[in-house]
Amino acid sequence: MIKKYKKMSIMAKASLWAFFASIVQKGITVLATPIFTRILTTSEYAQYTLYQSWYDIFIIFATLNVFNYATYSAMKEFKDDRDGFIATAQTLVTGLCLLCFIIYYVAHIFVGDIIGFPIPIVLIMFLDILFFASFNLWASKERYVFKYKLMTILSVIIGILGPILGLIAIHFSTNRGYGHIYGVAFVNIIIGLGVYIYNLVKSKNRFNKKYVKFIFAYCIPLIPHFLSSKLLTRFDRIMINEMCGAAQAGIYGLAYSLSSLVMLVNDAILKSLTPWTYQTISKGDKKGFKSLKKNTNYFIILVAIANLLLVLFAPEIVKIFAPAEYYEAIYVIPPISTSVYFTFLFNVYANIEYYYSETKFVALASIMSAVTNVVLNLIFINVFGYLAAGFTTLVSYILYALGHYIFMKMTCKKHAKGYNYYDNKSILIISIVFVLCSLLVIPLYNTVVLRYALILGLFMFIIFNSKKIINIISKK
Repeated sequence: MIKKYKKMSIMAKASLWAFFASIVQKGITVLATPIFTRILTTSEYAQYTLYQSWYDIFIIFATLNVFNYATYSAMKEFKDDRDGFIATAQTLVTGLCLLCFIIYYVAHIFVGDIIGFPIPIVLIMFLDILFFASFNLWASKERYVFKYKLMTILSVIIGILGPILGLIAIHFSTNRGYGHIYGVAFVNIIIGLGVYIYNLVKSKNRFNKKYVKFIFAYCIPLIPHFLSSKLLTRFDRIMINEMCGAAQAGIYGLAYSLSSLVMLVNDAILKSLTPWTYQTISKGDKKGFKSLKKNTNYFIILVAIANLLLVLFAPEIVKIFAPAEYYEAIYVIPPISTSVYFTFLFNVYANIEYYYSETKFVALASIMSAVTNVVLNLIFINVFGYLAAGFTTLVSYILYALGHYIFMKMTCKKHAKGYNYYDNKSILIISIVFVLCSLLVIPLYNTVVLRYALILGLFMFIIFNSKKIINIISKK
């Protein structure tokens, strides 16, 4: 294995370590969840999940998500002054963060605690956003030029120290929910501050109008997509907190976090499928198109199986990750985990839209799904309680995937003479079977023998098809 690693290209090594760093960061956060759920009440745990929800919304306006999309394009566009672009983007983000905080502070004077947090916590949030953005601007550049060592080390340090300092801060804080926030934010701020200073020192060109125009032109049209996506993934917890209470928001937040475990599998598969899809379309080979159709079906089945296993193991997973007062979360996991499957599916369809640069369709699908989710939550949470939010999320993501399917068809009609790159009939059948299986598992949570028989059957299927699965995943 060491010999094989040494023979890998710098591109492959960079991708491998970036993936490793991401897994470690997310994995440690997940592994720390049982500790936090046992030392915090459901209401205290909800404070951190709500902080994360508002954080994900504010970061869109305070950073324009420049470190996600625009930076990679800028590294190619401004290859002679990459450090200057990073410094300019950081300066712009600093100004946007300050402006957003001032607007919030003025509004707070007249309205009060708009998001349910005092000003010190909001200030920490914006500092966290600023230095998180600085770190990721630098990390994006490092990934682009395949410098992975320092980035990996710092990412792992953040992943390890965040939960540790969170536990220490909880111990010494009078408000333990805020203590969790202090600990995690402190790590991001300290390491991000070091990178912030480095970015400034690295370039004398700290504010270039040309770069600012590029950022605005690239990022502002995508704001509806960013905002709608965050509303779709986060706003349900905010609504539950307001309509049902903090305890219910904490239980729902735990269920959402556990359901998102399978996102690690989804992301790994998507990283393999996306470049392959692009290469196949670019080559225009008919044999390649047939292979893409066939193997995309296998990828989708793999994702469906991974999510179904999580649904089947929901009672055991919740018992491991949280005390008894969170047990009701098992009934939220099936619809949310099914939503994760449709997240993968809409990304599969969106690959075609991104390939042909039809990004306006991406934003439209996001807006439609987010609005649907909010409306359905307002109706059904009032009638059936917070558990209904899981099912409204599922409906929204089904519509999300359906919207991308329609827009993909339109894109193919415009650019590929209507050619279908995927086996859509098979995908429909797989999706229907998966949804039915996931939801029919819910009544089996009290029938251990039958549920374990289904788990055994799935494992047998995986074992008998292991070679085929490995061959598919390892395709270049």
